[in-house]
Amino acid sequence: MAIPIATAGPMDERGKPEMDDSTQSGPRSLSSAPTPATNPIRVLLVDDKVIMREGVRALLEQEPGLHVVAQAASVAEAIAVDARPDVVVTDLCLPDGRGNDVVTGLQRRFIQAAIFALIDSDAPDADAIVAASATAPGVRGYALKTASAAEFLSGVRTVAQGVQFVQSSLRSGNARRTGTTSSGSGSRSQDLVDAPMLDSLTEKEREVLHLLVLGHTNAEIATLSSVSLRTVEARRARLLQKLGVRTRADLVRVAQNSI
Repeated sequence: MAIPIATAGPMDERGKPEMDDSTQSGPRSLSSAPTPATNPIRVLLVDDKVIMREGVRALLEQEPGLHVVAQAASVAEAIAVDARPDVVVTDLCLPDGRGNDVVTGLQRRFIQAAIFALIDSDAPDADAIVAASATAPGVRGYALKTASAAEFLSGVRTVAQGVQFVQSSLRSGNARRTGTTSSGSGSRSQDLVDAPMLDSLTEKEREVLHLLVLGHTNAEIATLSSVSLRTVEARRARLLQKLGVRTRADLVRVAQNSI
């Protein structure tokens, strides 16, 4: 019986097999990540500026292992999307919500998704919006809209794996703010605390910290959280102890500068 023999492809002048287009190396991914063998990371884009969404979509779609499943211009449009994204890339300033309102609305609809916030550094109240949303659970990544393509793509992949991501320039910008020590009261005013200190907070303590950043009083926090005033005061006391500060202003400063 004759045994079939595989025939070789075309040879070059040296007698070696020529490489077709599929075997030649193409352009490398901007994030320098290998092509995943698993399902692609599904991304939902939320921004009221069409040109911004289209630019981000084009950037994501040229990357291996990333796929934009839908786009929306508001929280309401995003909630109506029939998709299951792994990552929701969103602006924090939308027509129907700002800061934590955006985060909360998206997280309720896409429970399993990681929220990746894109921040417009030119917004006059950008710092306050970021600080407020940073203390709320659910936001896994932050980057400025001026971030490089490589850093943004790295951030999307990072949060999709369940890991926190903060753009390097945001971290370094906070680190440049130096703390002060009040000799009169002995209060330690911290501008930056270690991540483990924030990680040690319970969900209820983070909720109180978030509401303090938004400017609510203890009584208002008690009403919003459906707990007693004494419970709020106890949680606030634990916050002060865990973060090593003594005043409400210090708590707000810690939240603003520790994202």
